[in-house]
Amino acid sequence: MRRTRVRGFGAVAAIALLLSGTAACGSDSGGGGDVTITFAWWGSDGRANLTKQAVELFQKKNPAIKVQTSFAAYAAYWEKLATQTAGGKPPDVLNVDTRYLAEYGGRNVLADLNQGAGKAISLADVNPELAATGVYQGKRYAVPWAQNTPAMLYDPAAFTAAGADPAKGLTWDQYADATARVSAAGGFAARGATDFGILDTPLEIWLRQQGKQFYTPDGKLGFTADDLRRYWQLASRFRDTKGASPADVTASYNTSPEQSPLGKKLTSSEFAYDNLLPAYRKANGKNLTVAPYPTGANGDLGQYRRPSMFLSVSARSQQQEAAAKLVDFFVNDADAGKILGTDRGLAPNLKIRGQLSAGATGDDKTLYAYEAALEPKLGAAPPVPPKGAGAIQKLLQRTYEEIAFGRLGIDDAVTRFMSEADKSLG
Repeated sequence: MRRTRVRGFGAVAAIALLLSGTAACGSDSGGGGDVTITFAWWGSDGRANLTKQAVELFQKKNPAIKVQTSFAAYAAYWEKLATQTAGGKPPDVLNVDTRYLAEYGGRNVLADLNQGAGKAISLADVNPELAATGVYQGKRYAVPWAQNTPAMLYDPAAFTAAGADPAKGLTWDQYADATARVSAAGGFAARGATDFGILDTPLEIWLRQQGKQFYTPDGKLGFTADDLRRYWQLASRFRDTKGASPADVTASYNTSPEQSPLGKKLTSSEFAYDNLLPAYRKANGKNLTVAPYPTGANGDLGQYRRPSMFLSVSARSQQQEAAAKLVDFFVNDADAGKILGTDRGLAPNLKIRGQLSAGATGDDKTLYAYEAALEPKLGAAPPVPPKGAGAIQKLLQRTYEEIAFGRLGIDDAVTRFMSEADKSLG
């Protein structure tokens, strides 16, 4: 499953190379008579039900605009979008991931929302640092649809039994020791953590804790070979003490909560995004909760206000005014915010977020409390990843798996990664 998703990343990048020069500016028509716009997103059936409810509300409030919707799982969504875009027929309003904002925006597939109809989209009530995201090379190609932040999702009962409380904050050393104890307590049938050496987000957070970034503003790697060596040495420490998942489990990792090691009860903790807590709980069956990332010796958290996903308008859209109205509705309509809840993350509009958090219960209450507690420590989001960034996660996973299976030493793996990453980023 994981490899299927990664191939989707590669397909997007490959087809996107054909897109340069294919986009044309659409008109700002939309007033006068009924218009129809298309809107596509990725996600589960549950997310689709919520989104369709919000779209129905939009149509009631804007009876002259009809919205045709479509959705798919993440990999299938990007494969279809790449094909649609190469054929000159992308949706009018589309869901965009930060990994591909430069790919699509930089090739003029997305409209600059600082111009024309896009200027009607208000970000006045969005946190300024979150509102600053979605901009690439001075053009606003997207607006944040929701906010989340990286988190450790874990089974508190397992860690309490091992004498650790992630909610109070752990150092990386303390987390390593705790996961080894959790594994041992269960007879190693389930490990204390999912091996994070294959993932780019934990690497990014670990780098930020040291004052570095994954990418530089000019689109190059923001870390050195020695940085990556130390990160993989840290991850290997967890694996060597049997605190982290064995190589075969790690290699089958899928970011779908249902198919992840934690979701399949093969581990007791995993790094993911906080808004995925309900899905992980449902898959795992235990009372999972969220905690901050472990920290280094300086105590720097390294986490940030992350746009969980973006909304964009196609540069080819012939109904950009109507498309912009739909985007603004998702960001600023209180009733829409109530329908969507925390499925994609916290509402980007701070006034709506405040209203929803006041009456939140269950998992929603947990997520609002978690981010509220972290708020003073959250930093600004990093720059938009460069073109080719989608291939870097695939490369990171593939190379680390060679380490986990014992087929490649860390030094050789680092050399291979740095060389291939430089080629991918140009």
